[in-house]
Amino acid sequence: MTNSTAPTIHRSFKAQASHSDQTGVKKDDVFKIPPHLLLEEPGFNERDYDDPRVVAKIEEFAQAYARGQFVPHLVVRIDAGTGKFYIVEGHQRTRGAMLAISRGTSVPFLVCIPFRGNDMDRVHCQMDSQDGLKLTPVGIARNYLKLVHMGATEEEIAKRRNKELSHVQAMLVLAEAPVEIQRMVNIDQVSATTAIEVLRERGDGALEFLRNKLKEEQAKGKTKIRPAAVREWTPPRKSAIAIYASVGSLVGSLKEEGFEGDPETLHGKTVSVDAHALYQLMQVFRLAEAQKGKRNKGSTSGEESAEEGAATDTASCSTSDSTDESKPQSPPSSWVSGLVSNT
Repeated sequence: MTNSTAPTIHRSFKAQASHSDQTGVKKDDVFKIPPHLLLEEPGFNERDYDDPRVVAKIEEFAQAYARGQFVPHLVVRIDAGTGKFYIVEGHQRTRGAMLAISRGTSVPFLVCIPFRGNDMDRVHCQMDSQDGLKLTPVGIARNYLKLVHMGATEEEIAKRRNKELSHVQAMLVLAEAPVEIQRMVNIDQVSATTAIEVLRERGDGALEFLRNKLKEEQAKGKTKIRPAAVREWTPPRKSAIAIYASVGSLVGSLKEEGFEGDPETLHGKTVSVDAHALYQLMQVFRLAEAQKGKRNKGSTSGEESAEEGAATDTASCSTSDSTDESKPQSPPSSWVSGLVSNT
């Protein structure tokens, strides 16, 4: 009989790492840092902490700490000049921990992974994780503008974010919009897509235009500017084809009357037209008018859903390119000396 040796079972993470030549498992460093030592870099995190969704997320983390539940690690960097720790990813978790502490929960430390990368990488890291709560279109837009100020081109941002160039360009329009328009987007009075469309068409007049449109919509009992409210109406394709066909039939009958030549010589003249052709044109026109009236009374659910889909990608804003900007993504391994958990 051939003697065989049973494989050694390494029953802990430490043992697995100690025999990495056999297991392939390697140990990496994490640091346990008291929450009060974790600082927020002014202007870095594009969260609106007055947003009810953000407030609720912080409360969710506070309760998780109070119950002793697992909360994923943070990503932090250290300022070599001062020795201070700054949060790169995990702002809401830190605020949740501090809230739990203020209520009497003991949270002696938070487990942190050291960040590896430059200032642009920090911005991308924030957008990749987003603490499980996606950034608003305005937050994403401001981050893109930061990257531009750091020297990144629009093409580089699009490639790094796996987005279309048109998406980045649209978001930069929103990033430079008046604060009041950004606020309207944040509180869902207008979608990012609609705001960007108006900004591009009206420039400095966009704010006053949106203010007036919001008043009009509120007078109708609505809380949000519908995309239909800011766009010139055009008939649906089927109606447009019918109108074109009817006009074509009418024009054909006019040609038979010799209705061509110098327009200046036609003043005061009358012509006969085919009554059936004229009737058809009137019918399709009335149908189009009815559709226009229905549209003006309020957007359809299809229009609203299409608008929301575009808002993420415009904000495509378009809020889709290959990946959704609002969803957590795994950062490159060069950023951190370990795995980052997206919460």
